Amino acid sequence: AQCAPSKRNRRVTSHHQSHRTSSSFIMTAEAMPATQMQVFDKLLQIPLLDYAYSTSAGVYQKVKGCNGIINYALGSAEGAAALAMTAVAPVANKFQGPIHYVDSTLCNGIDALQEKMPIVKEPPQQIIENAKNYVSNSAAVGRVQSMTNVGWEKANEVLSTTTVGNMTLTGLDTTSSIADRYIDYYLPASEDEENVHPHPSSDCEDKVLHAAHTVGALSAKVSRRLYNTISRRASRTTSESSDASSHHTSDEE
Repeated sequence: AQCAPSKRNRRVTSHHQSHRTSSSFIMTAEAMPATQMQVFDKLLQIPLLDYAYSTSAGVYQKVKGCNGIINYALGSAEGAAALAMTAVAPVANKFQGPIHYVDSTLCNGIDALQEKMPIVKEPPQQIIENAKNYVSNSAAVGRVQSMTNVGWEKANEVLSTTTVGNMTLTGLDTTSSIADRYIDYYLPASEDEENVHPHPSSDCEDKVLHAAHTVGALSAKVSRRLYNTISRRASRTTSESSDASSHHTSDEE
């Protein structure tokens, strides 16, 4: 099931917009509601992640405002991001089905995490204080590492041996394969690019690492293709403008 919209949508939206000083970037983001994933708003409901986002956004604004050159560079980057979002919108709309599936799966995972580990709902200061008190006991350090390893192994066990785990991996493989084909179709690779495709989870022993790598690889592929596509179009536009200017000058002479 898809996550219900958060009650904090209005606050989160204004929070995001307060840190996006490029008006074109904001307008582009608002023009793409169909491609927005509920999981991002869901993540910001976790106090620790919301605190981390707010802190990083504040640091960004301080860095941007400390120097005119940096302000210009980051402003240009925001403009490029707006252009990239405009270019990718038609592509993203083509695979709303896979995006919705991934969004729903991630939202369900966050719900399960909050149910199994209520500590994530606590304020950051309380979590930090509890961690300090716990780790202050030297014997606790080994236990923390052990718990981490057990958690990773347990996640792999669930993915590898249970029906739900197998369905999740199958869904990930299917979704990533469809997304990869759409990326290749709408954002074709350049001649000198090595086109790497997602491999099935059955090829990997570590299922958790496979899932993280697959999502990361697809995200990087979209970013790389968008950058290359926009760069090629910009080069062609510049070249055509230069040629037109040359012809116009010749005609006047």
